[in-house]
Amino acid sequence: MTNEIPNRIPLPILEPRGERRLIYTSDPSNLAFYQVGQQVAHMPDEYTARNDPARPQDLVEWVDSLAHHGVDTYAQTIYSQGWTVFFRSDRFEYDDRPQHQRFASMMDAGITPVEILIEQTHKRGMEFIAKFRMNDRHGNGDQGARFILDNPSWQLKEFPGGQDYSFAPVRDYVFSAADEIVERFDVDGLLFNYIRHGHCFPTDVARDRQLVMTDFLRRIREMLDRRGAQRRKTLTLGVMIPQTLEECHNLGFDIPTWVREGIVNYICPCDFHYPDFNASYEEFSQLTRESNCLLYPTLHPTLCRGDDTTLLRPENYRALAQNFYGAGADGVSVFNYQYHWARKGGTARYPGPVEGYPLSLSYLRDIRDPETVASRTRHYRYQPLWSGASPTGAVKDDKTILTRQIGSSGEYRFRLCEGSTQSTHAALYFTAQELLPQDKIAVKVNGTEIQDFQRVFHADGRLEAFGRPLPPFSTVWFNLNQESLNNGDNYLKVELTHSASDADNEIVIDEVEVVVMPA
Repeated sequence: MTNEIPNRIPLPILEPRGERRLIYTSDPSNLAFYQVGQQVAHMPDEYTARNDPARPQDLVEWVDSLAHHGVDTYAQTIYSQGWTVFFRSDRFEYDDRPQHQRFASMMDAGITPVEILIEQTHKRGMEFIAKFRMNDRHGNGDQGARFILDNPSWQLKEFPGGQDYSFAPVRDYVFSAADEIVERFDVDGLLFNYIRHGHCFPTDVARDRQLVMTDFLRRIREMLDRRGAQRRKTLTLGVMIPQTLEECHNLGFDIPTWVREGIVNYICPCDFHYPDFNASYEEFSQLTRESNCLLYPTLHPTLCRGDDTTLLRPENYRALAQNFYGAGADGVSVFNYQYHWARKGGTARYPGPVEGYPLSLSYLRDIRDPETVASRTRHYRYQPLWSGASPTGAVKDDKTILTRQIGSSGEYRFRLCEGSTQSTHAALYFTAQELLPQDKIAVKVNGTEIQDFQRVFHADGRLEAFGRPLPPFSTVWFNLNQESLNNGDNYLKVELTHSASDADNEIVIDEVEVVVMPA
């Protein structure tokens, strides 16, 4: 979407609720790829995996690393694509991909990996949550349990490999896996990941199928309450969901009902793959603040489509967390964080170096504490997340475009929840594609004209080695007056006052950055 212009009402300053601040979510193969064995390998063959198995101490060390860096809740995927992971079951197939044979020797010896993870997680004072990928489609229909592969009529024709939750047997299968896990293991709850891969119904009827998914979750809620009463403990249900209510409804997820009925204990909204510094999570906090449901927006480590090699830095994570807390979040969740060390598995196609683990885990310490976040440098980066439609179908392409007509102008919304902070310096930078040295512009922020700004022209554009490739562009920057900023949405307005005589390309502004240096 072109950068939308919502209302300009400042956000209220809200304190986070509860004691949980940081949720770390881990996908099915993260440990198999990067944390176990003496010969670490991203995609080991079955022979290597079985002859260089995971050791219990590998799992203990991993959990200890999370605890050391401030994680409150460890959510590990142990169900995906109809398979179980980290344990064997009489009713469900174990993940047959080679990397998961790392754990075969351990299980052959009567040791269940998930029990080691749970025991060490509890020993370190954290919650252990069993995470489900609700409709993982990796493999494009060619991988998964026999239940999926042998029942093509229950699959989504638009999305090969995805199951259609319209069918009762699909829901029953997932429910049975959840019930077995809760019955067998000392988990503290379940986390259903609806981000991988989002679509659970045919797109043309998904919105009409919201009640189907709601009834399924009511059934899960009843099971958790019943099992929890038997253990004399509260078992929680969390959901990872798309980052706007509109996306959720369009995919068949009735979040307002889930929250108001107390079906879910917490929600983790996020984009499919990228961090959105401009996300308006207050539409969720308005729901959760009227209930006991908690809100944990999600961090991703890579920047945007077209720049999958840039990894966020601590100052970027603090900026995201500042906006999360400013919108009423109760904490932060983390997804795909292993990108920070993905080359540890030997692959060349991911950005994170071997030394990224455990170094990058230290970045998480700051974001669990709102006061620490506010006391350190923050770097906001507003990008066109997908430069078009995202996997949910929503268009995420924030930009403003100026024609070559004198007086052409546009506004770009940028979110800064800095109302409760004090800075010694704040500066804004924006990138204007095809803005030439001979062009003249007027710049305003929230209606106040910026008299003093600087600019530089990059005649060769931006090379792929330095981020998202761009044609020739100018960078414009200036200091921000914090008193003129709104706690929430702010507006950069740029007007073309003189056009270079030989120019005819439109001027595109789709990258804005703000650096805040605290006192």
